[in-house]
Amino acid sequence: MEVLGKQNIPEHGPIIFTGNHMNQFVDGAVILVTNPHRVGFLIAEKSFNTRIIGDLANAVGCIPVARPQDKAQPGVGMICFEGLRILGKNGTKFTQLEKGDRIRPGKSPESYKIKEVISDTEGILAVEYGEATPLHEKYGQGIENWTNYDILKYVDQGKMFEAVQSALAKGNCLGIFPEGGSHDNTDLLPLKAGVAAIALGVMDKYDVSVPIIPVGLNYFRGHKFRGRVVVEFGHPINITKDMIHLFREGGAQKRAAYQELLREVEHGMRSVIVTATDYSELKLIHTVRRMYQHTTNMPTIWKQDIARRFSVAYKLLKEKYGGELPADLKELQRKIEDYQDVLERWGLRDHQVSSANLELPYTKLVYIFLHGAFIMLLASIPSLILNAPVGVAADYWSKKEAQKDLKNSRVKVAARDVLLSKKIVFSMVAVPVLWITYAVLLLLFSPLDVQVVVVLFLCCPVFSYLGVMAVQAGMVDAKDLWPAFLRLLPSFRKEAQRLPGLRVMLQKEVRQIVKKYGPELGALYYEKSSSAWEQAVNKRSSPSASGGGSNSSSDNLEGFLKADNATGGESVSMVGTSGGAASGLKVKAV
Repeated sequence: MEVLGKQNIPEHGPIIFTGNHMNQFVDGAVILVTNPHRVGFLIAEKSFNTRIIGDLANAVGCIPVARPQDKAQPGVGMICFEGLRILGKNGTKFTQLEKGDRIRPGKSPESYKIKEVISDTEGILAVEYGEATPLHEKYGQGIENWTNYDILKYVDQGKMFEAVQSALAKGNCLGIFPEGGSHDNTDLLPLKAGVAAIALGVMDKYDVSVPIIPVGLNYFRGHKFRGRVVVEFGHPINITKDMIHLFREGGAQKRAAYQELLREVEHGMRSVIVTATDYSELKLIHTVRRMYQHTTNMPTIWKQDIARRFSVAYKLLKEKYGGELPADLKELQRKIEDYQDVLERWGLRDHQVSSANLELPYTKLVYIFLHGAFIMLLASIPSLILNAPVGVAADYWSKKEAQKDLKNSRVKVAARDVLLSKKIVFSMVAVPVLWITYAVLLLLFSPLDVQVVVVLFLCCPVFSYLGVMAVQAGMVDAKDLWPAFLRLLPSFRKEAQRLPGLRVMLQKEVRQIVKKYGPELGALYYEKSSSAWEQAVNKRSSPSASGGGSNSSSDNLEGFLKADNATGGESVSMVGTSGGAASGLKVKAV
């Protein structure tokens, strides 16, 4: 784990921490252990009532939340939408629904609140900020598009909100995942209004302004043991006087307050994560970032900033050119994807493609590989006995359980977000069982005294931990040994000669493309400070930026480019640290 932005966390509570939710129960644990404050999380009542997870959640002070989707029931008949009207047939009984109940059509992840029931076959839906609208619903929109549906009964969460607001007023800290549930998408899901209701409610009821700290959880192989995560704490988001004034007016003004605060929270969360349309695009962004940077020893905070700039630039350029990239950008993307395919086929990573790794003398390669393999084998012995059986079983069980979650989910892509949590829960039970099994076998079938067996059993945790640490060090070496092993293969020798030169060529093309299209992106290209370009992008993409509350992305982009292209011709930096320190990656403005 690597932690960035810890200086943004206030020294004293109350504080609300909002994180992206891509690794189920691991997300909360990561925020807890990297946070100087004690944080109580909101957790689904369904999870709170399970063994192990529920016990741990209770121990750290989590607050259970009853969710309507956890008690969804299939509805009778078929439905469709006409605007905000809901129509039914084949035996629907809308008169049995109550105000506040929700309808979830087909396989949609969204549900819609019932505002008024007219008859058993007709009703009116409510539209509130922070919630989806059926006007753009894929399932059931239109009189010819009938679909099945689920009924989500209204759940009164008033007591939960009162308990949370009271705890915050006393100076406690709260953790919440505003997306509403874990997922393995590469972008944020729509944020729920709960975090805005809590923060504004505390200010209204107790006159306590609670800062909201966005937390970015950026995982690399996050569904595997010994993966990596970069935890980034963003700048505090504070309740303004205008927000609380709108909130106290009630009605439409209250919803506007929710809207403004949720927009700030979303901008804050996007400032600490790297988003993409899918995993292929995310892999492309990180590959381009590595090619663009001029040194491998760059601080992580700069790497994150460059990756975010490329992510936003990719979206903005696609919008500017009508959803299609220009021909030279498409050709560069094709070349990089072909390069990625070659690396994947040989099991290599981009940082391993260099003449230093691939062009060593043959005898030295043999020595490096045999020496490393021998050391790796020695390091693995304790872990093979104490950890490997559980690791293999946990991997199998987690994949099996993930398939169940994927089948029941409406937002997951491959259910990767649950894998590590499943592995941890399984291992917490299976590891002690394995040690006890070894102890019983030693007592029954070995000549060792009881005292010796007891000592060996008590030493199992120490040996197991040492085995994990040894394997971790060994895996690092093993990954570096892989290029040496490949170089021993005659079939790889041509690739070993070709790949370093190919990477150098792609690196030059990436930098040329940045110089060509960078000036079109205004502050995203010119500003050294990450906070400066983020503010410029957020300002131009907000509904009020284009006047009249327009949400048109093309209008927002055009305004953004016109406003921010007016920069002088001086030498400027594309990337930098938050605070304006130059990173040394300078390009001449065109």
